[in-house]
Amino acid sequence: MQPGEGAPLLKAEPWAESLEPPPASPAQRPLSSLSAALPSSLPLPPSLSTPRALEPVPTLPHGFTDLKSPLFKAPPHPATSHGAPLLSHAAASDAKPTPGSRVLRGFVSLIVVFAASLLLLSQLPLISSVLSPFVSPLDISVEEAEQPEQAGASQVGGVWGQVSRQGSIAFLFLTRGPMPLAPLWEKFLQGHEGRYSIYVHASNTSFSFPPGSSPIFRGRLVPGGEVQWGEISMVDAERRLLEAAVQDETNRFFVLLSESCIPLWPFDYIYSYIASSSLSFVDAYPDPYNMSFGRYIPHIFMPVIRRRQFLKGNQWFILRRRHAELVVRDTLHYTKHNLSCAFRLQWGKLCCADEHYIQTLLHMTNPAGISRYPTTFADWSANEWHPTTYYAPNMTDDVIRTIKSAREFITYRSFWNDFQDNYTHITDPNAPQPPLAVANGHCVVQGEPRNCFLFARKFHPSALPFLMRKSLALLGF
Repeated sequence: MQPGEGAPLLKAEPWAESLEPPPASPAQRPLSSLSAALPSSLPLPPSLSTPRALEPVPTLPHGFTDLKSPLFKAPPHPATSHGAPLLSHAAASDAKPTPGSRVLRGFVSLIVVFAASLLLLSQLPLISSVLSPFVSPLDISVEEAEQPEQAGASQVGGVWGQVSRQGSIAFLFLTRGPMPLAPLWEKFLQGHEGRYSIYVHASNTSFSFPPGSSPIFRGRLVPGGEVQWGEISMVDAERRLLEAAVQDETNRFFVLLSESCIPLWPFDYIYSYIASSSLSFVDAYPDPYNMSFGRYIPHIFMPVIRRRQFLKGNQWFILRRRHAELVVRDTLHYTKHNLSCAFRLQWGKLCCADEHYIQTLLHMTNPAGISRYPTTFADWSANEWHPTTYYAPNMTDDVIRTIKSAREFITYRSFWNDFQDNYTHITDPNAPQPPLAVANGHCVVQGEPRNCFLFARKFHPSALPFLMRKSLALLGF
């Protein structure tokens, strides 16, 4: 039954019939009256130019509570201007986007996809060289070179500088297995407990120090894998040793050695030599003519490592803690060298990443923080793939004295001599010359020419009796 048909729902009060209806509100006036009230200078839109009568809205009778009745119509939403309620979140999400919003979202999506594609393609060997002019290499940086350890003046062993008794030297031995020169190392370390630690990585994974072996090496093996000379596994072993050593917070200096290495000076001298400098001792020199037998492969190393940044040097380093942690954390540079080694092995060639990886990484991230000359001596005068090995018949006092007195770093391979002879090895970052300035090749520490070498290799086990007999006279311990 519609309103007005049949009996009324409620009887009107008698007094209500005598009341005049209230004046119409602006919302109830005809549009024609509203149009007449507007200034003539404002043109009306077409929708308002033609008067249109409003449909009557049924009113809710007094006392009516059935909200489901067709007579009920909700009043205009207070938060809207035309009586239509605002869209809820659910309704707004289902609303059809405008053409402008679709274009904007599509443009943003294209930018994101393009940036992600560039980053991905820059890591592909065959694409990276093409993108190198447009993609900047990722920046890895370390703090500025820290100051030398200071805890009061010391002249231990006749060495200059401020020397700290805080912090240990971590000796990292990269070996095939046994330590044939262990008795000499025991003598060298005797009385300095608490100032050193030892870590051993054996390429023979089944090796273990037998009972009765040297106590300073027993129980110091680092879990590792097989190591092949000239392959990336050599770098893997170095990183394992560093990762194990940095776990000890007291280790401040990290020295990489082999089972054929010997110390050339007493412990106090070596400790003072290392601690009095703010730098890491890393052999690193430029290879402008790519004389490393084609080891730099542009389509792999670009754009992260450019040709002029690819350095060479022997692997035997002395790192300060900040550089050791950097090598352990690095993944970008390691990945590039790993890909290079895999590429060269396909053609039956070695990559010798141990001569390039750390040298290039530290040169690119903290060039003022490395010495650029080695502290471990090796005789390359035979111009072979491996340095000269010292057997018992070769051992004389003059051999040791000559090595210890060297204050110049000499590269013996003839095809490097044309530029290597004039290469500077400066370990003082405050020196007036830049790290690659031309000089006479002297080893300089804190502005003073010093002996270059703290250790030496390769010594055969047969040389041990001579070394033990002459250690006090020649080596000072």
